[in-house]
Amino acid sequence: MKEVIIAVLASGAFFTFLQFIINRHDLKKGLEQKMDDLSNKVDENQAILARTHILRFADELRNGVAHSDDYFKQQLQDIDVYEHYCQKHPDFANGLTVLSAQFIKDEFTEQLKGENK
Repeated sequence: MKEVIIAVLASGAFFTFLQFIINRHDLKKGLEQKMDDLSNKVDENQAILARTHILRFADELRNGVAHSDDYFKQQLQDIDVYEHYCQKHPDFANGLTVLSAQFIKDEFTEQLKGENK
């Protein structure tokens, strides 16, 4: 049995069969679709996580929690990620963060003004 397996592998038949499987259009198309679906789900999850960060940070600011400039900048990056996703996906629920994102931007502007005095 071992000899047969070695002979098949050595003859190239195995690699020809493997190429056939890889190059099958329907199989390739299905894998591409699954990869696209997975990529879309990852993007959506990143947007949801960014939305969670935005809402939490805005609540902390409203409750008087002080934050560093670096933390503000991270939140601004989350806002960018979230807004970019929403622009590309108009059906995604966006109304939750519009006011919170603007509040964070306004608070950061005020913090920067205070540092420049």
